[in-house]
Amino acid sequence: MFGKTTFGVGALIACAAAQSAPGFPISAAQSLTVVYGNNTVSPPGELIPRPETAQSPRFSSSTWTSGAPGVLLMVDLDVPRNGTRVQLLHWLASNVTIGSNNALNVPVGQVPYLQPSPPVGDVPHAYTFIVFPQPANFSIPEQYANLTQNRVGFNTSKFVADAGLGQAIAANYIRVQNLTGAATTTFPPARPTASNAPNASAPATFPGAAQPLIVGGVTFWAGVATAMLAGVAAVAL
Repeated sequence: MFGKTTFGVGALIACAAAQSAPGFPISAAQSLTVVYGNNTVSPPGELIPRPETAQSPRFSSSTWTSGAPGVLLMVDLDVPRNGTRVQLLHWLASNVTIGSNNALNVPVGQVPYLQPSPPVGDVPHAYTFIVFPQPANFSIPEQYANLTQNRVGFNTSKFVADAGLGQAIAANYIRVQNLTGAATTTFPPARPTASNAPNASAPATFPGAAQPLIVGGVTFWAGVATAMLAGVAAVAL
């Protein structure tokens, strides 16, 4: 069930796609490598068994070359609340830096890592990891002072604007589902995404940032160059 999907154009798309989760409000121009234990997340949106997420993942990026620090967010898009789906902040860490072998050094952070824990019987939840350049003299805006106690209902777009974060550097996402038993409650419908709702809104982008590309049921947020590569790949299929 948790096996990885192989794409005929895997190497081509993996290099070019930007992988925030479908429906995530912000896209990134580059892919962030995410590693849980010995498992490097691939493809983006890989379904990960929950026990494997007990410890925070490791990250690397071959495209983030700046010596300046960054800000990492991890957000669940699919938390059921009052008949709808809302966001939950799983991790917020500033002063993220690049070390040897392109590995990211991630502090515990202002909001420590929280293991994915979707309700039993609910649809798979999508968890996006996204890194932004850290502004000079960065601090958490005052209105977010109690985020550790108020993770549910987080608004990524508003936080990014209020904190003065710019265009995202890189992103990736996983999915986690709780299959330990049968559902004991009724859940709201799955969140509309670009892949299951033709009229769904695309995420906020910046000049030259991503556009949706769906391959094998997985949505990739790809830039203009990626779209051109995808066209070549489509001919080859």
